[in-house]
Amino acid sequence: VAAYSEALALSENCDLDPSTMIEVIGQGAIQSPVYALKGPKMVKKDHAPNFPLKHAHKDMALASSLAKEKGVEFSVMDQAEKLFRRAREDCELNVADEDFSAVFEAVHKDSTGEFSTKRKSS
Repeated sequence: VAAYSEALALSENCDLDPSTMIEVIGQGAIQSPVYALKGPKMVKKDHAPNFPLKHAHKDMALASSLAKEKGVEFSVMDQAEKLFRRAREDCELNVADEDFSAVFEAVHKDSTGEFSTKRKSS
């Protein structure tokens, strides 16, 4: 969902219709039911919790810690864990109890593109 959030934010900042991007991704090799379910809600800022971000982050942090303990390369997941941690701890965003897809709001907050800037102020 972290990479998907970045892809959607990029499409929005390139003036591409996010619904079209969701549809295209849904027809490709990386399609996933999660994208089809979460994508339209993410674009609408609908992060009603199915699985709270704080719990998703806890699981990611545990997996990252275990990977370190076992000597497993986990750099991609470690970066995603950092993004989820920033979203969880951001009092301004206040999304810890929202759905884990609310990490999308942290991506926009960290972005400086025109669309992201407008989304942050709405």
